[in-house]
Amino acid sequence: MEIKCINFNSAAANCYLVSTKDVRIVIDPFTYDSRIKEFFTANCEKYVFLTHCHFDHILGAKRISEEFGAKIAIGKLDAKGLSDPYFSLSEWAGYNQAPFYADILFENGDVFEVGDTKIRVLHTPGHTEGSVCYIIEDCIFTGDTLFEGTVGRTDFPTGDFATLKRSLEKLKELDKDYKIYSGHGLVTTLSRERQTNPYL
Repeated sequence: MEIKCINFNSAAANCYLVSTKDVRIVIDPFTYDSRIKEFFTANCEKYVFLTHCHFDHILGAKRISEEFGAKIAIGKLDAKGLSDPYFSLSEWAGYNQAPFYADILFENGDVFEVGDTKIRVLHTPGHTEGSVCYIIEDCIFTGDTLFEGTVGRTDFPTGDFATLKRSLEKLKELDKDYKIYSGHGLVTTLSRERQTNPYL
């Protein structure tokens, strides 16, 4: 598996390009650019996985889907944010959001398989009610649930700190170490966050 990070400076948001021999996945595209176009030239199945519905993680998904036929996936409870600028915060941030819809709605414990590639889905609400993390091999894509040294905000629509704490416990109790690829900031590891993150 290869992972490349695109950082969109205007939103300080990370987008990840994940490739295996079976599939190409773009995770959390704030917007569309030439790096994503080049990434999708491979002749294989193509997907856009969204960890949650906030504008800085979704606004590139519609164009990617239209241009490349990539299927869009998101946690079931956050699907409404793809067509509602209130829940996506696009309205709050001043972005014009064209509505779109997901092809795949994930729930906790789902395992998505493409060839030999398996993606495990963890429902980790708190930042939003439908936030999910994606586990691929020894990596977790945590969106805005868990960052290096901190966690996501809970003061936006459908956020809740007590719920987020329960989601963090779910991550903390995973049975091995993982690399953490979050929606903002640097790559870290679950073992490091267990030891140093005050929220864990």
